Parts: sequence; C-alpha cells; structure tokens
Amino acid sequence: MAEYQILNSHSQYCDCLSMKLQLIPVTGTANQFQICLNLEFTPLEKKILHGNVKFALRVVRLHLNLENIRLVEAKDIKSPLIKKIDNPLSRLPYWEIRHLIESKFLEGHLDNVILGTVEIEEAPYKLTTTLKSKLAHVYLTEIEGLWRHDITPNKHAVLERKLAKFIWQTNLKPFVSETIFSSDEIVPSQINQEKEEDLLEELKEILQIIYQTPKDDFNDLAHIAGLNPLVDFAGGDLTGANLSGLKLSSADFKYVNLRGADLTDVDLSEANISYAKLNGADLSGAYLEGANLRFSNLQSASLALANLIGADLTGANLMKANLTKTTLAQALIEGTIFGDNIGG
Repeated sequence: MAEYQILNSHSQYCDCLSMKLQLIPVTGTANQFQICLNLEFTPLEKKILHGNVKFALRVVRLHLNLENIRLVEAKDIKSPLIKKIDNPLSRLPYWEIRHLIESKFLEGHLDNVILGTVEIEEAPYKLTTTLKSKLAHVYLTEIEGLWRHDITPNKHAVLERKLAKFIWQTNLKPFVSETIFSSDEIVPSQINQEKEEDLLEELKEILQIIYQTPKDDFNDLAHIAGLNPLVDFAGGDLTGANLSGLKLSSADFKYVNLRGADLTDVDLSEANISYAKLNGADLSGAYLEGANLRFSNLQSASLALANLIGADLTGANLMKANLTKTTLAQALIEGTIFGDNIGG
C-alpha cells in the first residue's frame, strides 16, 4: 500500500480565534490519520471610525469537507466546550464549540482534542476544515467613542447590533478560519467579503441619523439601520429597551440581553428566546405561546397575565418571577427553577 504525504495550507482571517489542526499518522497504517485540534480564543480590539471596539465569539462550528477521504471514526469528546453533532443532511458530523454557561463568550483554549480518524482512499485527496460563526454569536465586550452614553436604550440596542453586523461582515464572513490538507497544490478559498470602505461609510451615516432622529420606536430605528427585527437582534444588547406591544412572532432572540426591558403585551409567540437574559424584564400580558425559552434567565421578571401555553421553559430560571394569572398550560418545565414566586 502506498504511503500518502500531506501538503498543508493554513489560512486565517480573524485574530479572535487561533486554530492549529494536525493530521497525525495512525501507527501501523499507511493511509489513516487522526485529526488533532488546538484552539485559542482571545477578544480582539479594532479601531472603527473614531472609536474602539473589542469583540469575541460565543459559538463557532467546525465543518469537514472530504474529497477521496473517508471518516473512519468520529470521537465522542469529553469536554464542556466542544460537542459532536450528527448532521441529518450530511454523512459527516460537525462540531459545535460553545462558551461555558458561566462565561459570556469563548475564552481560553482547547488543547489536543482528537476529533476522529480519517482514511485516504486514493489520490488526489483533500481535507478542508472550516470554522464558521453567525451574527448572533458576535459578542461586543467593549464599545468606546462611537456614541454618547446618554442615548435611549432603543437607540443603543439598534446601534450595537449594526456595529456587530459590520464586524461580522468584514471579519467573520464567509468563515472565521480555514485549514486545508491536500495531495495537490492548494488554491485557497476565495473571500467574498463585502467592501469594508462602503460598509464603513454606511455605518458612519447610520450612526449620525439614529443619533439625531427624534424617533425612538424600535421598529422605526431598526428600519433606519437596515436591520430586520425578526432575525438581526439575536445576541444583541437590548438592556432596558422598550418593545411594548410589538408584533415579533417567530423572532430569533437567542442569546439576547433584555434585562429590565419593557415587553408588556409583546407578541413573541413561537419566538426563539433561548439562553436570553430577561431578569427584571416586564412581560406582563406578553403572548409567549410556543416560545422557546430554554435556559433563559427570568429571575425577578414579571409574567403576570402572560400566555406561555406550550412554551419550552426547560432549564429556565424563574426565581422570584411574578406568576400572577400566568398561563403555563402544556409548558415544558423540566429543570425549570421556581422559588419565591408571586402568585405562583
């Protein structure tokens, strides 16, 4: 059996994550290799316009693409940071690397994680490992000098997500990092990032318009910023925002920070609000039927008169929440934390 040699090309596009991938020959074979992963996460500081922004990632997903290479075995990894996920749309799994519950974003490192074993079947062969992240996974740890701190919570929420989207478009698309192993000369993937100059000019203009406008309606501000309230605010900082009475059915608010927000009479039916911070928020009269509130923090929130029929509250924290006349019929409450509730 012929021995196979590997050519390695490593291309990286964001310094907030450093990836080192190795193919380690399996003893006693000529064509099998273990995939060994090392990752290091560091918040990255960037100068944008007249200010500074520091950002990190909450989640990244590692995808494999194999050409004339077979995945012999995918290891079950015993780590709270990384998990193998079987993909029903592909014969290959992917790996999700997620921040720890006690952390706000990915930090630290992963060392010498064996993802599995691959076998080269014939030449030419190629293995591509790609790390991808979504807008919802971008976490802004610091924002300085881009706007005054006395703006309204609604304006802050919209500007924060517009800034996060700019960072995602210019630093993290189409992928965070890519490593290629191949028998042939390697042609790196083309980066189709949108023009940074044009996006920077757009960001500057929107910052000025939103700062100067007398409008404060959440939907109006999102429209000015070119953001879709149903999809672009996942992972956003909406602390103290006023979303009272808005129609946000099926919205993606995963990871969102709505601490102290006014959500009275809001329609968030079928919305994804998992892993959200809703502590101290006012959800009185809110329509949350079928909403995904898994592992969300509703500590000291008001759910008086709220409709949570069929909502998923698995692992959610409802300590000291106001449950006066709250409808919880058919809600999933496995692992839900109750205690010191008003009206409960």
